[in-house]
Amino acid sequence: MSSLVRGYLSDLGRHLHMSPPQEREILNEIRGHVEDSAREMMDEGISQDDAISSAVSGLGPSEGVARQLYRVHTQGSWYHTSLAVLPHVLLSLMFALGLWTAPGWLAVLLLVAVVISIFGWRKGRPTWTYPWLGYCLVAPIVAWGLAMSTVGYGAWGVLTGGPLPLSIPIYVASFVYLAGSMWVVMSIVTRVAQRDWVMASLTVMPVPFLTYWFVLFYNEEGLMSAQGRLFQGVDASAAVVFLILAGATALFFRLGRRVVRVGLLLVTAPSMVILSWLSYRGGPGYMAVFTLAAMSLVVLLVPALLDERPRQTENHVFLIEDTG
Repeated sequence: MSSLVRGYLSDLGRHLHMSPPQEREILNEIRGHVEDSAREMMDEGISQDDAISSAVSGLGPSEGVARQLYRVHTQGSWYHTSLAVLPHVLLSLMFALGLWTAPGWLAVLLLVAVVISIFGWRKGRPTWTYPWLGYCLVAPIVAWGLAMSTVGYGAWGVLTGGPLPLSIPIYVASFVYLAGSMWVVMSIVTRVAQRDWVMASLTVMPVPFLTYWFVLFYNEEGLMSAQGRLFQGVDASAAVVFLILAGATALFFRLGRRVVRVGLLLVTAPSMVILSWLSYRGGPGYMAVFTLAAMSLVVLLVPALLDERPRQTENHVFLIEDTG
């Protein structure tokens, strides 16, 4: 493989943002097309270097070609789109029917999400499994809040000169859980971001809303009581939010343009926080809601920092060259 072709494929792969098998297949096809075109020109008497240069130039700029390929290969079918929106629709139905207060139903839905996520992870991580994976991450993240509250409560007791509210083993277990679960979650998000940080952002999109929802009701007395101030009407408003999530996910899968997907994510996440605040008519004030909305954008952009595309793409090009 000439250095010109190698460089073009490396730059093309860097902008593809697809799964490794897809990238290898596409890069092999492009390489084969270049070789065939160069061979035809060489048969007409053109030198090898000029033929390869002309064949590569005929493909067009690598970034533009990558955008077209991304749009074609990542646009989800209606079947895959339906599978991707299903967890949001199921949660919307649970709130609409008032089943969210029954731990058994929540446990069943979480178990289904875990099984589907594991299945998808073992089968090459098809994109429609990522929304299911996102709900699997919510459980440890919510548990982080509980563990951090326990640790913070104990630290405050020590700082104010009082005794530890809980025993030392509980605090040790909280620290161990925080470290272990954080490592697991970051490992999963990093693996997804290595493929495409936009897909990783789609995975964590429900997290800001669910975090806001948890914080809002965690401090509200009488949450599970029918007379609770915020409990009234929460079913309908939460059902609407999850339907919005389902609609945004459907658009994400049906729209192949990457920049449109990024814009959709950045608009949806803070909108859900603000809509939830307006619907519940209570809880944090304006500044707190603004802060939570801004934090939701930060959550969606964090996977971009975990994107390791250049290193992976170079490895794929080496593999193509070795197997050619």
